[in-house]
Amino acid sequence: MTEFYVDVNARVVWSRYKLHRARLIMAILGVLAGTAIGALGKANFDFWLGWGTLAICFPWAFYEIYWLMKPNSALIELLPQGIIFRNTTQPFIVPWTEIEAIDTIDVHTRFRGKKVVFPGVTVVAVSKVFYDRVIHIDSLIMRGPGWDGNFIPKGDNLVQLALHHELLPASADEIKRQVEARWKAFGKSSAPVTADAG
Repeated sequence: MTEFYVDVNARVVWSRYKLHRARLIMAILGVLAGTAIGALGKANFDFWLGWGTLAICFPWAFYEIYWLMKPNSALIELLPQGIIFRNTTQPFIVPWTEIEAIDTIDVHTRFRGKKVVFPGVTVVAVSKVFYDRVIHIDSLIMRGPGWDGNFIPKGDNLVQLALHHELLPASADEIKRQVEARWKAFGKSSAPVTADAG
């Protein structure tokens, strides 16, 4: 196995590009479907369904275009202080000292009512206490879709936070290597971190 050098003090930014590109495709498909149903539908219900779908998907498409064009739009950042997640309504940081374990798992979740499996996803495990205090959002609406695929309980005391390589501009191996190197350097068994956030 080849060893790769990781500069644990370097700031690593993984952008939102892949996530918003996928969402933009979904929004455009919604616009097309809504237009077709609204224009070609025979019943009154078809008209309202089509134009209602269009009213939701059209602004959604512009929202995704905005994020695609925004420079330095980070989804995940690795710093000496911890991992910054920007995949919820409010960004949060997980200090390396709060991480209990790092693993690779297959994430089983539901998307649009169907079971979906994301294989080989890097996860960092934090205590349920930390999750409840820093990350958890009570409102189902504010959580949005996909919450269960990003925050996976492990037993009664841990919650695993997924770093989905499908959404990041890095391979699963690269993500795990970068995260593990920093955790080993700055985690509970290491010296205290004193560097400033970049």
